Amino acid sequence: MKRSTLLVLTAAAVLLLLAGAFWLSHGFRGPAPVLGPTVNLLDDGRPLPEFHLPSTQGEFSNATLQGHWTFVLFGYTHCPDVCPTSLALLSQVTHQLQEKTTPPRVVFVSVDAPRDSVELLKRYVPAFNPAFIGATGSDAALKALTRDLGVYYVRNVDEVPGGSSYSVDHTSSFFLIAPDGSLRAVFQLPQDASQMARDTAVIMAR
Repeated sequence: MKRSTLLVLTAAAVLLLLAGAFWLSHGFRGPAPVLGPTVNLLDDGRPLPEFHLPSTQGEFSNATLQGHWTFVLFGYTHCPDVCPTSLALLSQVTHQLQEKTTPPRVVFVSVDAPRDSVELLKRYVPAFNPAFIGATGSDAALKALTRDLGVYYVRNVDEVPGGSSYSVDHTSSFFLIAPDGSLRAVFQLPQDASQMARDTAVIMAR
């Protein structure tokens, strides 16, 4: 082989190695997978801001998210429809995933601390799945997490002045957090359990 040809091949190999290192270092994951129309995939997610909330299994914080996938959803225990339906859906999704892989943890974060104590969450959340975690916190404690995820909630306390049967308007999306603690995908309602399980498995395998 001519010396000039060898030099060209060597240079090409070096360029390929450098290009591969660049792509890996910048977190490129290849073409985006085909997912359901109500799933928003985020490849450039950043770690969530620091937060600390009491939960049914100790403190729920950034450290809790490390090392495994997690679904986080927001709601309240007095919710008449969306919250119980969403928790039942996630129970189906995690059950289907369990047949193929380790499913994400599920954390239900109450945005109604005045009524939802940790003790109440201990009775409410495991009714849908014993492995699910319930968390809550004051508005100040929730602020960092809800603001970063774009979660909206309003307690309609004027509905029943002085009463405790008010409703709460809140974001009903499912947030899939990666093992590095960053937001990886947002699942909007409505969702089909089988489709959501497939989409979740695809995202987790990237």
